[in-house]
Amino acid sequence: MKRRARVGAALTALGIFAVGLLSGSAAPTVVSAAATLFEYNRASLAGQLAKAGAPPITAPFGIAEQVPDDGTRHFTLTVGNENRESPEDTVALYALADGHGPIGGVWGANVLAFAHADMTSGAVHGLEVDVGNLGTSTTVPVAGINVFAIGTKRSDVAIGILNELAAGPPGGFREGIAFHSNAPGTAVSEVLMRVHPGFGEVTNGIDLREARFAELALATPGFSVDGGGWITSTPLALGRTGYACVDADGRLFASVAPCVGR
Repeated sequence: MKRRARVGAALTALGIFAVGLLSGSAAPTVVSAAATLFEYNRASLAGQLAKAGAPPITAPFGIAEQVPDDGTRHFTLTVGNENRESPEDTVALYALADGHGPIGGVWGANVLAFAHADMTSGAVHGLEVDVGNLGTSTTVPVAGINVFAIGTKRSDVAIGILNELAAGPPGGFREGIAFHSNAPGTAVSEVLMRVHPGFGEVTNGIDLREARFAELALATPGFSVDGGGWITSTPLALGRTGYACVDADGRLFASVAPCVGR
């Protein structure tokens, strides 16, 4: 009976919420009067939101779940759509946050995922984006993440990587950007990083001057630059002091004798 009562209350609240959405201008009043917190399997939304830190968070509409081991995958909040005929843009989940006046930080989306001390298996992903070209008959651009700058004033950083500002030792990341592949294929088959034609002029390509390197600043197969700017090249290594020469194709090569050219 208790379980039926909980389900009934949830359905009633969802019904009131739906009525509020359909009632136009009266929606805010009706929704605020309805139950806006849904907690499943003894979950506590307040306890989960507390992990985001102070000050406390107010959730106008909250969903929390304590995931049970019932043989299924639990997607606590699931949104899906399918477009088969509309030529207009379609978005499954759209988040907008506007900032005005002397306020604090504004996030379009803030995703939290933590590995706790008692976690001994699985993996933690702050955000996973799954895309795929499943055999389109025409050339359709497919991208994992696109970052667009909106407006005439330049934005600052497209992708920023930070460590937490905390009193204790900051955790940070071991790797900034990592490429992995699942055999037998490769995750990236053509180019790891490319600037396409028509990109335009930029001041610097890669600027690492403010970094301090304990070992190498740049490392490729057979070529490296250390933190002091010293270059090591396997094709130029003679085992003794020699001459660095340039061939007709513009390639450097090492020679024990002085270079001869026109």
